[in-house]
Amino acid sequence: MPNFPPSGDREAEEGKVSADELDRLIISHGLWLSSDGRDGAKMEMPGANIIYGGFSQADLREANLAGACLFNANLRECNLAHANLARANLEGASMVNVDLSNAKLARAKLDTAVIPGANFENADLTGAYLRMTNLLSARFFHTRMRGADLTDANLAGATARESDLDEVDLTEAKLMMVDFSGTSLRGAVFARAVIFGATLDGADLSDADLRSAQGLNQEQLDAAYGNRGTKLPAEFAGHAMTEKLSS
Repeated sequence: MPNFPPSGDREAEEGKVSADELDRLIISHGLWLSSDGRDGAKMEMPGANIIYGGFSQADLREANLAGACLFNANLRECNLAHANLARANLEGASMVNVDLSNAKLARAKLDTAVIPGANFENADLTGAYLRMTNLLSARFFHTRMRGADLTDANLAGATARESDLDEVDLTEAKLMMVDFSGTSLRGAVFARAVIFGATLDGADLSDADLRSAQGLNQEQLDAAYGNRGTKLPAEFAGHAMTEKLSS
């Protein structure tokens, strides 16, 4: 089953898990969780076609949906803690207030998904695609996002503390009031990103490209770490950032 939906609706629907079957699987998974594995069955659906699937408010902890096609699925307020969604296609999915703590989302596609208020604590989003994704007030703590693509994503008001955001692409991202305290942003690209009001206390901007970042100020730079490879806007020419000592 292809991970990304084909161009034609008829082809995209081919092999799709029916709504009745999906409801049955959700109930069975809930029984498996509540009985500590003595009843029901764990949801094991790697690579499944669940395009437009309805999961609203479902308890999907530990579910295996690796590589599944969840294009435009309804996952609002679902509990996906410890779930495996690596390489899954969640493009356009509705995921308001979803719990993705400790979830596996490496190389998952979340472009244009609506995920405000989500909890990504300890989640793995290495190499994930979050282009034009709504991440308003999302919570990232000890989150692994190395190499993720957040082009034009909206993270306004998000918390991204003590996380690994090395080499992330934040081109044109909305980063107003984001708390990046203690986060590693080594090699990150901030091309035309709006960083007004963001907290950079203890953030590592070594080798990051902030030349066209908008709203960057002296106070933010003084609170962050950097090195000679940190590229700053022209108005900060000659500014020497404090380098972070190796632990």
